[in-house]
Amino acid sequence: MSRKRLGSIDRDSIRDIRAGAEKTAAERRELALGKAPPIGKMAGSAASNVEEELLRLRRENTGLQADRTALAEAREDGRVVELVPIQEIDLHALARDRRMLDRDGEAWAELKASIAARGQQVPVELGPRERSDGKWRLISGYRRVSVLRELFEETGDPQYAEVRALIRLPRATLEDMVAMIEENEIRQDVSFYERGRICCLAAEQGICETVDDAILALFPNSSRNRRYKIRNFTVVHNVFGPYLDYPEAIGERLGARLAQAVKDGRERELTAFLSDRDTKFADPAEELALLDAFVAGKGAFSGPAPEPVAAISAGWDGPGLRIRASAKNGKVTLKLDGVEAEDAAALERLVAQVAESLRDG
Repeated sequence: MSRKRLGSIDRDSIRDIRAGAEKTAAERRELALGKAPPIGKMAGSAASNVEEELLRLRRENTGLQADRTALAEAREDGRVVELVPIQEIDLHALARDRRMLDRDGEAWAELKASIAARGQQVPVELGPRERSDGKWRLISGYRRVSVLRELFEETGDPQYAEVRALIRLPRATLEDMVAMIEENEIRQDVSFYERGRICCLAAEQGICETVDDAILALFPNSSRNRRYKIRNFTVVHNVFGPYLDYPEAIGERLGARLAQAVKDGRERELTAFLSDRDTKFADPAEELALLDAFVAGKGAFSGPAPEPVAAISAGWDGPGLRIRASAKNGKVTLKLDGVEAEDAAALERLVAQVAESLRDG
């Protein structure tokens, strides 16, 4: 028979003693809390509320910072529509593919009626402000801005004094021209003459090296046949553009025949006839009839064609400056390399200097 040692405590007893002590301590804490003075309870409650409020403000601040970052990224990416005063937009910062607006046409009337009834629904696209005059560069939306201007001039209503616009980051001028052309190709068909004209302007302004480079850059998704047609109209624009009143009305076939007439050396027949006129054609049909007669060799163009005149060229190279000149049929074309013009005023001064030099010598 085993015998317990006097004074020994087994494990179960220790567990019971500990549980009783913890229970007693908990009851004392509850009793002490119940007997705490009102000011103590209020202070504890206030401290708890302050901590909860701080946590709430931190969460709100984190959310606002995230929203601010998202807004800044969206604005930089050109995804935020902003209101821009209409007088702060330069419609002609880019050489446009649309030579003129048909304000008497059905499309113009429909757009004007829509904006007058429902306001501007689709934002235009603007590039960074110009350094010279501080105006925004219009990339796309030429017709919408023009309609808003006309409505504001007619009504004076302030709702037409601002334009909804997406502000784009600085881009190369070529990219802006591509964006403008793509929008016009989707929204309203552009004539082949206007496509050829914008390619000529891109080459003349140094945006592209040559007209062929401009065709490839501005119409990269066009088929080879379509680009060939545009090339024909670059010839039409370069040779006959200054003499024509309604070049946008020239169709693909007539444009090809006019370009072929130039290749055959017949352009002087038409330019001489057109330059001698002192009145504008009554309508596109009258002008097209004359052009048809020219390519067919009929009417006023039924006589023997004049002998073609060969083009002549000259060049001059100096330190930092290169000049190339070509002349044909009394028309001289100059190309200057190495001369910079940062704005329109500088370009006007350059032209004036050239004109003064030619006049003096």
